[in-house]
Amino acid sequence: LAAGRAFIRGESYADAAQDLALANGYDNNGTTNTVTVNKPPASGVYAGNNEYIQVIIVSRYQTGFARVVGINQMTNTVEAVARVIPSKKVNLFDGSAVVGLSPHDCKAITYQGNANTTITGTGIYVNSDCAQSAFFNNSSAAKLTAPSMCSVGGITYEPSAINIPGNKLATGCEQYTYPSDEYVMPLPECTTNAVKSGNTMSPGLYSSNQAFPPNGVTVLQPGIYCVDANFTINGGDTLSGSNVVIYMMDGDVTWNGGATINLSAPTTGPFKGLLLYSPYENAATVKINGSSTSSFQGTFLAPSSAIQVNGSGNNTGIDGQIIGYTVDLSGTSDTKINFDASKNYEATTPPFLELTK
Repeated sequence: LAAGRAFIRGESYADAAQDLALANGYDNNGTTNTVTVNKPPASGVYAGNNEYIQVIIVSRYQTGFARVVGINQMTNTVEAVARVIPSKKVNLFDGSAVVGLSPHDCKAITYQGNANTTITGTGIYVNSDCAQSAFFNNSSAAKLTAPSMCSVGGITYEPSAINIPGNKLATGCEQYTYPSDEYVMPLPECTTNAVKSGNTMSPGLYSSNQAFPPNGVTVLQPGIYCVDANFTINGGDTLSGSNVVIYMMDGDVTWNGGATINLSAPTTGPFKGLLLYSPYENAATVKINGSSTSSFQGTFLAPSSAIQVNGSGNNTGIDGQIIGYTVDLSGTSDTKINFDASKNYEATTPPFLELTK
């Protein structure tokens, strides 16, 4: 276990094991005792598996009464094996472009619109175990095109409404726990207040009974915006911002049709690829509408929210990932969602350590 902890921390696992053995009287002198540290194990059922660390201690000691029967020395061998998996950065939920996290709701992801939705890069993941219709569609007025769909529960749809290869339309997929314990959720911070200057706003905390952004703001400067208010963009409004993170501490997100919105997530740093984040504690609604001149780049992470994608425009659309409690793709204008792993948020997985043997 000492070796495993050291490995997780990026320290020498061999030194950690040797140091603890020394503290317990085994100095690896080669005569009275030897301490051997193997990663991967050199023997046993975990031999060659690099997720495991093996420590073997062999001790030799002179006998007392056993010498009467000719036994002058005894050898004792003990072994312990620990499994250790360090933290790593990964795309959320295997990098699915659209994710509905509800564990039990029917219609956890819905496609009902009269406009086409095209998903590229990766497919759809439905976490619900609703046997009849975890994914639901009963209208063939438009078509949903995607490379794949993986659902824990059942899939109900009109055949003419779904353009997904048959061998990529799967049920009985593995379910994630909810809330998920597979990832460390982001922790954006704002140490100053957001400030409006003309039509521009600087990053920081925005807490108000007035919607974000304030009237007249059309440009968000790069940085983190901690929003304790509704985020509302009305038809005819314009808003742009590059290298921004919108952290919805509280409040709904409503981006109405007819608005021109161009927002992109940071391309470097700890929040690379994270465009909009609403934590588990905020179960507010997220409504995304765009125009033909709108574009969104980055991950929409709102694990407790009902997300409605009512159209993303006919050009760039959403170059990102949509993760909600439920997701409704019932738009009235064409929607394009493209997932590129390099442009989306990578979360940290928690380290794992256990004594195996």
